Amino acid sequence: MISELDLEIVNALQINPRADWARVGDVLGLSGPTVARRWNALAEQGLAWITPSPGPRYLSAGWSAFVFLSSVPGEHEALIQRLCAEPAFGTVSLVSGAHDLFVDCFASSHEELMAIVTGAFADLPGLTRREVVFVTQLYRQASEWRSGTLEPARARLMAKESAPPPPAYAPDRLDAALLEELARDGRASWAELGAASGVSPQTARRRVERFLASGYMTMRCDTSVAGQQGLREVSLSLNVPATHVDSIGRYFAGLPSCRLSAQVLGTQNLLVTLWVRDYLEVQGHERELAARAPGSTVITRQAVVRTYKRLGHLLDESGRSRGVVPLPLWREDSAHALRRHDDS
Repeated sequence: MISELDLEIVNALQINPRADWARVGDVLGLSGPTVARRWNALAEQGLAWITPSPGPRYLSAGWSAFVFLSSVPGEHEALIQRLCAEPAFGTVSLVSGAHDLFVDCFASSHEELMAIVTGAFADLPGLTRREVVFVTQLYRQASEWRSGTLEPARARLMAKESAPPPPAYAPDRLDAALLEELARDGRASWAELGAASGVSPQTARRRVERFLASGYMTMRCDTSVAGQQGLREVSLSLNVPATHVDSIGRYFAGLPSCRLSAQVLGTQNLLVTLWVRDYLEVQGHERELAARAPGSTVITRQAVVRTYKRLGHLLDESGRSRGVVPLPLWREDSAHALRRHDDS
């Protein structure tokens, strides 16, 4: 179990993942070294971790898709191992419903995503069916979800100061290298990041702060099952009338229980992930959907049975992080996507 104090530390880092330990300590009434020691204990046990994640402007720089897979039961383990080993597949979950597995996929260019979609599944063991939907707009991402453990006043003290985004720029190999190091340890010091990437601590800090400020990338704090306080993950694939899809996407994004709300291109046009304490809560959301957007239909309902990989982190049966396969969130070739977006 994670203590209440540790849950407060986690919540503080959900709000501001790379905040100075002294700042976190001031908010929680602790010393900076005490906060650092408790966090390091959580991280060493795989109970909590911080990792790079797509930011609110990620789709201007990278590409993403969700994949639903069905397989032969006897081949589940081999299939999951192969999926977890592939860097492009960020999250791999066993789910209820018509499909067996739910996977999200990331690529730094459209061409790379198409290559994954057309080639990565050809020789996977036991695969009987796949369905790919492309993400076209993000209303809410998991990095924006908060546990709510901290009192609102303390949560506000942890919030980052808002600042205008920097001028557009093209990522390079150094940005990619820094992201890879942050995937291994999202709380690594500037000196550690610089040494691992062959640059000074000052350069590492300037580069990291630039790509975080740009909105293309953000940092995210995740926990094992022990830190999720009894919450259960459910995903809904929805087909919403085109005149309502934006408003419904924003409606779900505004719910405290919402981890993901994304417009997608597929049989469905909206995918929503909720963390609920009781599965009956889903019916209430569906009733609200029917009232707000008549004619909407639920294509699939999926409850997560077990997550094997979450945003690159490999998880054991209790959801603890036991390793990481860094995601190809941002590579040098994504500069072309940025330039195309900026020119438009």
